[in-house]
Amino acid sequence: MPEMIQDAAMIELKKATPAAARTGDFVWAALANDSGSAVLVYDAQGRISFGNQTASSMLTGDAATEFGTKSLHDVMKAEIAEEHIAHARQVLETGEPVVIDGMIAGRLMRATLRPVRGESPQEHRVLETLRTIPAEEAKPEIGNYVKAKTNDEGVLGKLTAREREVLFHIGRGLSTANIAATLGRSTKTVEWHRVSLGNKLAITNRVELARIAIRAGVTGVED
Repeated sequence: MPEMIQDAAMIELKKATPAAARTGDFVWAALANDSGSAVLVYDAQGRISFGNQTASSMLTGDAATEFGTKSLHDVMKAEIAEEHIAHARQVLETGEPVVIDGMIAGRLMRATLRPVRGESPQEHRVLETLRTIPAEEAKPEIGNYVKAKTNDEGVLGKLTAREREVLFHIGRGLSTANIAATLGRSTKTVEWHRVSLGNKLAITNRVELARIAIRAGVTGVED
């Protein structure tokens, strides 16, 4: 399957003939449109030649982003973009995939980088897929695995340590009374923190707070 994905990406990039692209296009469409993952294709300098709609929504908040004129620096914080570019160059040099777990735009994500070989080094590209993961996601069995050196917490960066703790327990599905018992605080104090969370995150619905906690893997990048 990795070879098929690489071939599909190459076909998309190089605009192969219809006969040669028949199988590749099918696999490429499944990856880019049906997998639910964000998909990016870029060169060793981080210049993006393809990004699917999921990548657009996940990284920029706009489902209609035109990636053809953008680089990783335009869709990620500078430190994170540089880290991904460094790993991308490693992938192109060694031919081995790299898996990176880290927080991007307030989501705990797993990025998998694979090489796409062109006819010349100038045509080599990296295929990167990204998906949100829970904090307890197991390490992958293939590829070189690393934890991101830089994490972009997004709006979660506004939270205090206690608010993070309350948000984490909300994500676990605990009631206000159970959270209070777990933290050794009064229910009134926990409710005050919940209201503060809602104000900072512009959310008042407890279910949405739980979704944010799960999506961000709140404690997942602090190990």
